[in-house]
Amino acid sequence: MTIETVLFDFDGTLADSNELINQSHLSVLEEYFPGEYTLDSVRQFNGPSLETTYQFLGAEKSEEMITKYREYNAVYHNQMIRLFKGVEENLKLLKQKGVRLGIVSTKRNDVLEKGIRHLNLEGLFEVVIGAEDYTHFKPYPEPIYAAMAKLNCQHSTTIMVGDNGHDILAAKNAGIMSVFVGWSQKTSEEIAPFKPDLTVQTMDELAAFVLKNEVSRLDKGRD
Repeated sequence: MTIETVLFDFDGTLADSNELINQSHLSVLEEYFPGEYTLDSVRQFNGPSLETTYQFLGAEKSEEMITKYREYNAVYHNQMIRLFKGVEENLKLLKQKGVRLGIVSTKRNDVLEKGIRHLNLEGLFEVVIGAEDYTHFKPYPEPIYAAMAKLNCQHSTTIMVGDNGHDILAAKNAGIMSVFVGWSQKTSEEIAPFKPDLTVQTMDELAAFVLKNEVSRLDKGRD
């Protein structure tokens, strides 16, 4: 396979925001459903959109709960978010080698841009797709299609990298290769039913896989 474009989920894939997300959910759920959830049990809500999660938990008060989630999240955002090991250097390496990079997230655009700035990732991505750029959240393919349309890239040379089943299914539904990151909060058993095309354990491993295929493309170009 030739790889020219890599699309990344943001939370849990590039940004280690798992604690922030889990604590934000728990702060809301403890108020509305006292004693019913723990930090471990709220892991299930790390991945789906806030709208999907809180419509499921309590449709009548979903907007109210989302607002409280966002308020908590905003207060602790910079304090609790960081990059996973190897992210910055490998993103810079891929970009330097001519690989096109993008983000496809369910996060609200302004919060997504805030995270990119705080983590010093500005200028690395040709496209950043947030929740306001499409109508149907992952696992629908629309967010990926939105990124691919802006990049004018090909299905056969594009991969999607993510940390949960929604990312894997969205990639499959979009007809591109799916890559699961082994540093996800989701266990291998939890992700197995989604059948990712590839699992990587480190950012170094991901970059090596991409560049191996990038080298193949460049070599062919010299023939």
